[in-house]
Amino acid sequence: MSTRFWILAALSLALMGVLWRASEVAAHPPALRSQHSEPANTIPAQQVAIVPNGKQFHDPRCRYIHGKPVMVDAKAAAAEGYTPDPRCMKQVVQ
Repeated sequence: MSTRFWILAALSLALMGVLWRASEVAAHPPALRSQHSEPANTIPAQQVAIVPNGKQFHDPRCRYIHGKPVMVDAKAAAAEGYTPDPRCMKQVVQ
């Protein structure tokens, strides 16, 4: 068998591995920071407030934030396992 065949075979296997890994990542979203929380039904298109040791993301005006908040993109907060606070983020929990 030619060298070209083996190169194509190796590239095909590598591509299959990449596709398999991508499907595994999509099938298993990040773990939630709290097993008692519900993930957001929709991700808001706004900055949200999180506390690094917390479990939920909040509207920046929420009075239930405990600690010094950090502003992050809502998609990033959800990707890190934060869930919406049901008191101030009612529009995404519904």
